[in-house]
Amino acid sequence: MSTCEDELVETCRKLLKRSAWRIQYKTRIQLIRESKPLYDNQLYDNSFESLVISELFVDELLEMIPWEKCRYIIKKTVIDGMPEHEVAIELHMTQQGVSKWKRKGLEILKEYLINSSRL
Repeated sequence: MSTCEDELVETCRKLLKRSAWRIQYKTRIQLIRESKPLYDNQLYDNSFESLVISELFVDELLEMIPWEKCRYIIKKTVIDGMPEHEVAIELHMTQQGVSKWKRKGLEILKEYLINSSRL
């Protein structure tokens, strides 16, 4: 009976390790996404024309967000790659507040992009 229990313990240990690894991996990927600027040389070619078009498109998208504070937070955290806690200090807000505004703004942009792609 102890071998069955040992196997069960070992199986649980493997499952926990795998789950912990996945959580760490997802957290690492999220941190990379939050800290990486949108205008990275790997995403766009370096031509002046493509950079201007990209910036104009992003500015146009940002104008779809009805709140100035939300636009500012999206620009700083997503485009400029500034950490949420630094933006929170700058705006005299909590990091959670910045995160909520960011999530709201990204949801609006997502809905706009989904609806415009259907046309």
